[in-house]
Amino acid sequence: MTTPTPIPHQRTQHAELVAISEMDLAEVARFIAAQSGRTKETTAETKEAHLRWFLLENPARLPQHPLGFGLRSADQLVGCILCSPQAFRFENQRILLMGSSSFYVDDHHRGHGGRVFLQYCRLAKQWPLFGTSANAEAAALWKAAGASPIPYSDGELFGVLRWPGVAEEFAHRRCSSRLLARLAGSPISGLVDLARPLKIDSLASDVLQPLESAEQVNELAVQDSSAKLTSMRDLSYVRWRYFSSRDATTAAFAFRGRSPDREILVTVNQRTRGYRGQIKTLNVLDVYPEVRPEEWLRIVGALAHRYKKIVDAIVLRSQDPGRQKVFCERGFQYRAFDAPIGWFLDKAELLPTHDWYPVPADGDGLI
Repeated sequence: MTTPTPIPHQRTQHAELVAISEMDLAEVARFIAAQSGRTKETTAETKEAHLRWFLLENPARLPQHPLGFGLRSADQLVGCILCSPQAFRFENQRILLMGSSSFYVDDHHRGHGGRVFLQYCRLAKQWPLFGTSANAEAAALWKAAGASPIPYSDGELFGVLRWPGVAEEFAHRRCSSRLLARLAGSPISGLVDLARPLKIDSLASDVLQPLESAEQVNELAVQDSSAKLTSMRDLSYVRWRYFSSRDATTAAFAFRGRSPDREILVTVNQRTRGYRGQIKTLNVLDVYPEVRPEEWLRIVGALAHRYKKIVDAIVLRSQDPGRQKVFCERGFQYRAFDAPIGWFLDKAELLPTHDWYPVPADGDGLI
């Protein structure tokens, strides 16, 4: 990701590219927190611990893999892009892609941002590259490098379960008065709920069986051969991604499908949105194996029943046009991004197919 537009007439200062090492991670964590505006959310120790988990505990990482690249000026870190490998599969073939994460450049050195990204792009000689958290500026760099958007990464579906926090956000964006915004978030906003309710059948939450370990996930059909390029959900990845106790809101379930009759892996996490974090969202991270739209409706109905008292909205990403149509007909709103947030670069033609089954858990988009 990149930060806002450069300051007009600001002279770009000298900076040099460096390789990021494990010893730099504390400084990198502080820099990312400052650039992303998260300095007040968590302690410095927590930020560094998260980064060490994401980079160093990643089971796909090998000692020879780069941690990332930095930009230094006057012995200060003023830019970075991190490298996060992830194993994918096609049929029974394992393919390693080198992901990008946390692409930030300080305002005063924005002119060097292309150098940082180009250094990462040079890795395309060894691995296919991908990223899942690009904003519009980063997307322009991906496109200029010859990359292609990851399918269905140009928007998301937003299904409102409880309107007060969402109505407050709408009001806040349309007026400067916080008093009016908070009034819009009062129970009277439930009238909007009556006007545009979700048309999703609520299923008893017992159709979602909580999974308490990676071994339980491994008992599902997550190791089956895939006809599309998709994440390799092996035991080490599942344990790291969902059961490492880094995110208390992450949950995994087994869902009994109907067509065909089999158990489906469903994973979720919770995040806050809104100008004061007043909107609690449930993000569907993974549904595997891939299912038909009618099964997606049943899954979302079961999740809505289970989480209706603790979240305000359900967020769905990586939805193909057919599923988008089905969900929009049932009250979900489609929110287009300024540019696709997911990209892949395969200059060396190392991928056996470009037919993807992407999920929001891929990369760093919703970690």
